[in-house]
Amino acid sequence: MNCPRCEGLLMSDQVYNADEAMHVLAVWRCLNCGENFDSMLLQNRKKQKEHGMPPRSKSTNWLDQRSPLAITK
Repeated sequence: MNCPRCEGLLMSDQVYNADEAMHVLAVWRCLNCGENFDSMLLQNRKKQKEHGMPPRSKSTNWLDQRSPLAITK
């Protein structure tokens, strides 16, 4: 299975919540970019796409999203 963000390899993982009651959430974690996916997150992203919300950037490289800087002495 490939990551929808970067096309990297996904592996199953568990996320633990240390609140009053211990909760365990099964997720998919990308070995390349570290993105976590679960069924609720994917449902919400699908709803956003249906309502015309802009998609999340697929770039994992911060250099692609930086603004140009003026370097002066």
